[in-house]
This record gives sequence, structure tokens and C-alpha cells, in this order.
Amino acid sequence: RRHPKFKIHFARLGEPTLNPATPEALRRLAAEWGGPGLTASISTVAPDAPAAEACLEEMREIKDRLYDGGRFQLQFSAHSTDEAVRRTVMRARPWSLERMADYGRRWWRQGDRKVTLNFALAPDQPLEPAIAARIFDPERFLIKITPVNPTRAAEANGAARQWREPPADIAAASAGLRARGFEVILSPSTVEEVEAATSCGQLWSRALRDEARAGLRADRAEGGCYVVPATMPGKARLWMADIARFKPRGEPLRPAKAGLIVVDLIDFFVDRNSPAYMPQSRAAVLGAVRLVEAFRASGRPVFFVRHAHRDPALDGGLMTQWWAKVCRDGRSESRVTAALAPRPGETVLRKTRYSAFSNPRLAPALRAAGVEDAVICGLATNLCVESTARAAFDLGVRTFVPADATVAHDEALHLGALRSLAQGFSRVSLSDDIVAALSASPAKIH
Repeated sequence: RRHPKFKIHFARLGEPTLNPATPEALRRLAAEWGGPGLTASISTVAPDAPAAEACLEEMREIKDRLYDGGRFQLQFSAHSTDEAVRRTVMRARPWSLERMADYGRRWWRQGDRKVTLNFALAPDQPLEPAIAARIFDPERFLIKITPVNPTRAAEANGAARQWREPPADIAAASAGLRARGFEVILSPSTVEEVEAATSCGQLWSRALRDEARAGLRADRAEGGCYVVPATMPGKARLWMADIARFKPRGEPLRPAKAGLIVVDLIDFFVDRNSPAYMPQSRAAVLGAVRLVEAFRASGRPVFFVRHAHRDPALDGGLMTQWWAKVCRDGRSESRVTAALAPRPGETVLRKTRYSAFSNPRLAPALRAAGVEDAVICGLATNLCVESTARAAFDLGVRTFVPADATVAHDEALHLGALRSLAQGFSRVSLSDDIVAALSASPAKIH
């Protein structure tokens, strides 16, 4: 509020006039961050759609009421003075230039900023000063000319055009526009912007390339995956046979005292586009979904724990020495995966160490919910799941680990962890057994 200039630019996130949240965002900005330095800016292609026109009218009312004194900037993406060219280069059917001019006359009032006409000019894309002067009033409109950044689509269509000093045709158009009374802004991308891929469209293009690379990595990883949803039932029976020599101790699961802890089933490990993607996680998610549904149906609590660092330099500890990639809090990768989305009122905790109990809020939350038997599922069996089970054991909480709702980076690590759990401090079972116990079936936990 105290800064002399605070500009919020609604652009590069889809068409703002087709997003019903845009007007409300403008109102909230004015209410929560309003001050003499606040300026809002909307960039639009002006789609020929009733919803877009209604949104623009609503924004005009907001501008007049909440952003007076030139604190609102409207920008139209014009791109050419040739209507046929405009319809070719713009995916959405845009308003005609005449319609933009008519709306601009209604939009602008004394004291407002001029409406900006953006022209990102590809080679042979005309900008005729005489046509612009015939349609637009220089008292209400200014013109901004930019390059066409090297996005994937622009390069594929031969439309990319970068410049630091305006080429001859752009210099001539600029001179002609100024001669007709227009204020003209030439806004080339800097070399640094282009190389960093921060210019309009480049981030999306880079994201698509990264997604394609991630998909190839995921395909290769899945080719060597030791378990997938279809093979999990058979694999789990083999694992249970292997650990049968370890005699379980204590009572079977007590549904009235049971709670479910879901460990690290987050997009960092589950999303195919993540660099830390574990393809076997899909099999664990399938088992976890059944458990979550069963616990919810029985009225017993579910606790979600996700591993995410806010600042690895401060909260990473030895984790950052051990792992090249760590999950960052606040990014989409740190969310509990959509198939297991927590419901309102369910506990979601963040951790920065292997054990879920490294978050000091978990143990009191279990006690408050009357949980003495904790079912633990998720990732990875030999790391966070086993560490959580060990910590629970030391705290006097009995643990139950479903072999088919947890996975490790390879089968040897997974089976080794199941053996360790079964021998020392957990009852290892199948998800079906736990679901049956919760529904008061005669089935027993191993």
C-alpha cells in the first residue's frame, strides 16, 4: 500500500474476459490492496462472445468506481490492421477493429489512461498507419509494437521475429503513426528475457517441452516398474507368503481405535510429469483409495502427511544431502494427489523428515481422535512408511501396514522393509483384510 507503484497485470493466463473470477479479483485487489499506487491492467483479444462483452462492461464499472485517476489500463491485442490477417493469426474470433474503437470511446473518460493497442508483428503482418488513424482516436488510444517471441507455435509457423532495434518496416510504421498523432511504444524483448524464456508464450512452450521429456522418462520408468495396479494382488500374495514366518503379536486391528495415516502420496511422486515420479506409486494409490473410503465410511479418522520443504537451505537438514530433488511446499507437486483429495475437516500435515511424527502435531492429533491402532500406507515402504511405523511403535501406537498400499523404489527394498516391519514392530496385512475388519467382517488382520 505504501509503494508508489503496484501494478497487477492480468495476462498470459488465458483470456481474462472469459474468466468469471476476473471482476471479483479486481474488486478484492481494490479492497485489500487499494492505494494511490495500485494499477490494474487487463490484456484481452476481445473475443466475439457475449460473456466477454459482459465482463468488459462489468470491468468498466469497476474501473470507474474503484480505479479512477488513471489506475486502470485496458489493452487490446490487435496484431494487424488487416482484418483477414487478424482472423488468421488469432485463435478466438476477435472483435473487429471498429468494434474495439467504439468500445474504447465508451471506456475512456477524462483522466483515464489511454487504451493500448498491442501489435505483435510477425514478418509480412501489416500495420498501416492510415487505417489505424481512420479507425482509432489518438486522444484515447496508444499503440504498442512488440516482437513475436520464439514460442513453439511461432517457430513452427515461421512467425517468430525478434529485434532489439526496430526493423525498417516497423520503424516506418512507427513514424507514420506518430505523424498522425499516436503515442507509440516500441517494446522489444531483451536477450536476457528470451534466453530465460520469460517472454509472453515462452514459458508455456517450455512447459510443453518439459512435459514431453517427462513423459518419455515416465514411459521408460514404467517399462521397468516392479508392480502396477494389475499385478499388485498377485505380488502382494507372494510378499505375504514370504513374511508368514514372522508371527504377529498383539490383538488384531480394533476398528473403534483405528486411524489411517496416508504418507507422501503427493504429486511429486505420483504425477507422471514430475522428475521424482515413481510409476509403482499408481498401485499404492489404488490400495490407499480403498482404505481412505473404508475409514471414512466407518467414521474413523484419516490423516494425510506430505513431505515438502519451504526453504531446503533452512529446513532440509540431511535430506538435501541425500536427495538431489526435494519437494517444495506451495507448488502443485506438494499436493496430496487428486484421487485421495482430503475432505474438509481432515487433518493434513507437512513434514520435512522421513517420519510423519517429525511433525509434532501428529501424535496429539492421534490421541485427540482416540487412535491407538494406526494403519500406515503410502511411500516409500523402506523410508517414510517404515520410519513412521518405528516412531509410532516407540510412542506406544500399534501399527498396521498394508503390503498392497505401499511401495518402494524397487521390489527388493519393498520386501526387505515388509520383513523388517513384520519382524519388529508392525502387523503387515492386505488392504482387503483391513477393509473387512472395519466393516466388522470376521476376516482377521494377519
